[in-house]
Amino acid sequence: MKYIVHNPDFKQNIIEHCTRQEFMKHIGCVLTVIEPGYVEAEMPRNTFLQQQMGLIHGGVIATMADVAAGFAAFTLVSAEQQTVTVELKTSYLYPANGTALKSEGKVLKQGSSLIFSEAEVFSLEQDVWKLVAKCSGTFAIVTPAKVKSR
Repeated sequence: MKYIVHNPDFKQNIIEHCTRQEFMKHIGCVLTVIEPGYVEAEMPRNTFLQQQMGLIHGGVIATMADVAAGFAAFTLVSAEQQTVTVELKTSYLYPANGTALKSEGKVLKQGSSLIFSEAEVFSLEQDVWKLVAKCSGTFAIVTPAKVKSR
């Protein structure tokens, strides 16, 4: 798919925004690939991310999908804009019980006020990335100064 990139420095812009993402730092999530309309993220397994049966919590899986799909959308906006999640649908296919999670997000449709993205989340189990969830999301293009004034 061909995308319109409004900020030629989108990679550096996203890296700088990630330094202020305290939650991503807390869970150990890092972006490993940043391309126009496409982002990959990874994070290690940690016991505080597990639910009562010892599996990685579904909210963590949804977070990884949101990060990849949302930052994929973010690659396409201008330097003055950002994206925020409007809607996120996550389908859990299998339990995540591996040593790490990886998410891959890509833009499906680039609009002038909304961007539609999808993501897949994988669990690293016995050295193989196993698909555990699929996600679709809608992301609004916003100007932070306008959001803060509301």
